[in-house]
Amino acid sequence: MGRRSLKEQRITEILDAFEQCLKQKGLQSTTLDNIAQEANMARRMVRHYVGNRSDLIELGVARIIDKFQRSVFNVIDQKESENRIQSALDYLFSENFNTHPATQTVAALLPVSFYDVQVKYALKSIYDSFQKGIDTELKMTNPNADDEKRQRVAYSIMCLSFGGGWMLNLGFDITLNQNNKLIAQGLIEQL
Repeated sequence: MGRRSLKEQRITEILDAFEQCLKQKGLQSTTLDNIAQEANMARRMVRHYVGNRSDLIELGVARIIDKFQRSVFNVIDQKESENRIQSALDYLFSENFNTHPATQTVAALLPVSFYDVQVKYALKSIYDSFQKGIDTELKMTNPNADDEKRQRVAYSIMCLSFGGGWMLNLGFDITLNQNNKLIAQGLIEQL
C-alpha cells in the first residue's frame, strides 16, 4: 500500500514538473532530462513512473482535461441552477480563466500542434471535452433547443473565450473581452 502512495506522489511531481517545463520552454524544448531536473529526481525515475515522452504527454493531457473541467465546472456547480450559464460565461470570459495554469498549459501546446500529430490530437481532445461540457450545460438550461444549433453555440462560446484569452496574453485590455461575452449571451438567447 505504501508503494502505491509513493507512486502517485511521484507521478504528481513529474506531471507538475512537466507543466512547469512546458510553460517555460515549450513542448519542443522540454525533455525528460528537464523534467527530471525540475522534479528533483533521476531521469530513469521519470521513465520508471510515467514511461517515455509520448506516455508523459498522454498523462499530462488527461490531467489538463481534468483541471479544465474542475476549474470551469466547479465554478458553475457552486451556483443555483438558474445562474449556472451566466456563472459559466462570467468565468469563461474572465482574467481568472485566461490566466489559469491549465489554460496557460494549453496555450504552450498550441504552436506545437501545427507539426506534432500527437499534440494536435491531444489538444483536440481537450477542446472536445471542453466543448462537450459547455454543450451539456446548455442542454440543461435549454432542453428544447435543436441539438445541432446548441452544439454550434457551445463551439462558438469556446472559440470566443479562448480567442479573447489569446488577446489578453498579447496585452489587450481584459475589458475588451466583455464584448465576446455579450456575443455568447446573444447566441444562448437565440436557442
